[in-house]
Amino acid sequence: MRHESRVFNIAEETSISSCVDFVQEKLKQAGLDKKLLTRMMLLSEECAAMLREHSNGKGRLRVRVRKSLGELAVDLSASGEEFVPYDETDGNPDAEETEEAIRSILLKAYGEHFKYSHRNGENSFRLLTGHSGKKMLRMTMAGLVLGLLAGLILKLLPAAWGEFTSTYLFTPVKTVFMNALKIIIAPVVFFSIATCVSTFKNLAELGRIGAKVMGMYLVTTVLAVLLSAGVFNVLSPGESGMALTGSMVTQAVEVDTNVDTSVLKTIINIVPDNFLTPFTRSDTLQLIFLGLLTGFAVGTIGRFSDRLKDLLEALNSLFLNITTMITRFIPAAVFCSIAMMLLQLDGASLLSVLGAGGTVILADFLMMTVYALLILCVGRRNPVIFFRKIREGMLTSFSLCSSSAAMPTNMKICKEKLGIAQKIYSFSIPLGATVNMDGTCIILTIMGLFLAKIYGITMTGSMMFSLIVTIILLSLGAPGVPGVSIVCLGIVLNQTGVPLDAISLVIPIMTFLDMFETMSNTTGDMAVSTIVASNEKLLDADVYKKGLE
Repeated sequence: MRHESRVFNIAEETSISSCVDFVQEKLKQAGLDKKLLTRMMLLSEECAAMLREHSNGKGRLRVRVRKSLGELAVDLSASGEEFVPYDETDGNPDAEETEEAIRSILLKAYGEHFKYSHRNGENSFRLLTGHSGKKMLRMTMAGLVLGLLAGLILKLLPAAWGEFTSTYLFTPVKTVFMNALKIIIAPVVFFSIATCVSTFKNLAELGRIGAKVMGMYLVTTVLAVLLSAGVFNVLSPGESGMALTGSMVTQAVEVDTNVDTSVLKTIINIVPDNFLTPFTRSDTLQLIFLGLLTGFAVGTIGRFSDRLKDLLEALNSLFLNITTMITRFIPAAVFCSIAMMLLQLDGASLLSVLGAGGTVILADFLMMTVYALLILCVGRRNPVIFFRKIREGMLTSFSLCSSSAAMPTNMKICKEKLGIAQKIYSFSIPLGATVNMDGTCIILTIMGLFLAKIYGITMTGSMMFSLIVTIILLSLGAPGVPGVSIVCLGIVLNQTGVPLDAISLVIPIMTFLDMFETMSNTTGDMAVSTIVASNEKLLDADVYKKGLE
């Protein structure tokens, strides 16, 4: 179905019901999910009623159902005077008339999938159906399973087959997808932060929220380091002074441990020397700074403020919609990423550090328990609901192995599934992708202690304290380069006196462990966002609990 349209006489009493029946028929023919169909029916009825109400009872009600880029849309229009569909400031929950209150809440909750415009004396609505979260999750899981099967099968075939498939299928698809994500990461960070800050009428409120977000990130970072050190001491993987011969040390490793990751250097580098460089480099901290600066400035320029706020919101919506289009190809990217990972693993090296790798994975899952306790005790929310709602984000982070790449998906989850206000997640998610690295802390702690142990180095109390402080500071000032865990691990090994050649022991499984690391990082971002939003009363409890049937 490309598009189907119908025109109704708006003066007729049956015009609204006929319009809704037409929409229902066409959406059913398109195979729309039952849950989404019900929501679209309600919205179409409300929009048609508003169009009729402001048309002076005459003219035509035009309806079109179409499919664009794989998404169904319903367009409704009629001539009439311009009006405000809902109260922009607070969702109009206290409207004098119950009908208006329900309509306002319904339209506000539909967010980016609902658009209203008035042009040349005509009012228009555009309703986008969106996609079923469960459907996307199923497709992503299918991509993961098929990727595992493809990788295992190619492992059994001659090496030339795997090399050919990786070169001409897996690598190109993954590269194209990651490049597409890189296009929108910088504008999404900038415009989300700028739009967020411009909505604060009281800058003291922003300072309070920012302090809470950063404070919670520091708490989870310290807990991650202490937890992973405790898990390592209990399980104690590896043998002290074990033989380091054979294929385990044949791989040459070059790691630049002279990268300045000090907090002072990180703070200085937050301020760029020009406006464009942060966008070309996708430097998240610099983009956050520019977004904050722009958001503050927008509210101080008098009569142009409202226009610029509208422009920022429009651009934010534009790049979020582009993100939605790109993320539809996540299942294909997951398939290629998983298959490539299996093809690149070295079996002998993998077995040599299996105990340490298992310890890292266990610590990552125990960290999920920590998040659950924080959500329950500090955020006063049900953690079971939280984890059920963020499954898609966790799987996306796990598969793509990139906090930045998963950021748009996680922001969408915060808004549509967790009910977190934009002024929270637009600030906390981009910031968390930069400074909140709980999973990274877990890998650095366990691998640092593991390699020190197998090289026969005894960790004294002062060495342990120094190691913990170093890892915490690295989580705040880690360099934005590929293979950041390897770079940071090299710095940790320098701290403990372990030769840098020891990194060759863990390189074969770092890609696999990085997947768990990223999942832990982004889960922490969403957990902190939920806790702060709940404490600030900026979390919609109805949205948080919705859709659990």
